Amino acid sequence: MTAILIKNGRVIDPARDIDGVFDVLLADGEIKAVENPGVIPGADEVIEAADLWVLPGLIDMHVQFREPGFEY
Repeated sequence: MTAILIKNGRVIDPARDIDGVFDVLLADGEIKAVENPGVIPGADEVIEAADLWVLPGLIDMHVQFREPGFEY
């Protein structure tokens, strides 16, 4: 199991009413913990995310699926 710790990032998750600076632990392709900074012990890899946003995946709702030139 490879554990990745994203430290000190501004976590924004409207579905869970989260907006603040937290540490996020990832393991086995899943989010295992979201805690206040310094609570989660070390991990295999640490990513410093101070001054960065950590949020769920976003999609572009206005995407164009055609070639330039209006090819049908």
